[in-house]
Amino acid sequence: MEELIDIIRTMQDQIESLQRQLDASIIIIPTEGKLVVDRRASDPTGENGRIYYNTTTNKYKVYENGLWKTITTT
Repeated sequence: MEELIDIIRTMQDQIESLQRQLDASIIIIPTEGKLVVDRRASDPTGENGRIYYNTTTNKYKVYENGLWKTITTT
């Protein structure tokens, strides 16, 4: 029975690993070659690495180290 539990735990770990890989690889680029990020009027729930376009400030923002930051260009 203990061996069966170990096998199930290993399978759960593998499934979770695959899910993380799928979540990280879902980027859709339309056939015309444009990359369009999520557009919102205010900050969504933060997740490190998330990017969106703020339609209120007309700025791109990225979530880094627990904070939303405006992406600036010069």
